Amino acid sequence: MAKTRARDIFRWKSPSEYESSDPGAAKSTKPAYTGADVGADPENELASVAASAQELLRWEEALGGAGFPEPRAIQAPERYAEGLGFEASDLDVRARLDVLAAEAAECTRCELHRGRTNSVFARGAPDTDLVFVGEGPGYHEDQQGEPFVGKAGQLLDRMIAAMGYDRDGVYICNVVKCRPPDNRTPLPTEARACAHFLVPQLELVRPKVIVALGRCAAENLQCVPPAGRWRGIWGDWRGIPVMPTYHPAFLLRSPQFKKPVWEDLQEVLKVLNREPPKR
Repeated sequence: MAKTRARDIFRWKSPSEYESSDPGAAKSTKPAYTGADVGADPENELASVAASAQELLRWEEALGGAGFPEPRAIQAPERYAEGLGFEASDLDVRARLDVLAAEAAECTRCELHRGRTNSVFARGAPDTDLVFVGEGPGYHEDQQGEPFVGKAGQLLDRMIAAMGYDRDGVYICNVVKCRPPDNRTPLPTEARACAHFLVPQLELVRPKVIVALGRCAAENLQCVPPAGRWRGIWGDWRGIPVMPTYHPAFLLRSPQFKKPVWEDLQEVLKVLNREPPKR
């Protein structure tokens, strides 16, 4: 038996070289195109490719095909994004946030992961101009995997509505993504471990203003002094203005502080060139 050469194995063959299922079908003994048959002249090469394409179409028609499909217009990413209601760049931001959220769900960087039911990454719109940052999820958040869904979250929703935003018209996240035991304040080591998620999260959303809910959030955004007054004093996180104010959970225990918090939120609206809706 003659040895099979490698160039014969990988040589392109026309459909007519293969056995037909119809015993009476005519078979060509000369392929339309092989690599060895193409000359150096570009015109010869073009003619050979054209002949090969014609033979391929004849073979397809013999099998009941209808030739090449009609070309379809490929929708540009910008038009696709427009159909979904946001910009093409937003597609990339949302995709990268989804990757971060998936990583947070599997994170074991600190001991908080041992007690979690669900990681709590964020809720709301990443294409917003306003972000709220809390300290960490509580029981209800751990159960549902979404931040600020308990009583404190309901109060925050009313605060957001008073500012003229829809509930999901802002972006809300926490310093840590797993619930601390007994809802305690996150430890510095836990907050540093979760900065792996918080920092790129805020950089991707890149709002015009951040509201830090509670001293823990403000300190971890490094926008308040280590001691002394902190609420209502503008800070800065990587070029983004930060307004530190009281956490909604604190307001549930001390409702007399709701007025100064509303004053803080009104300052936020001024920076955003917005006015609260008239009641």
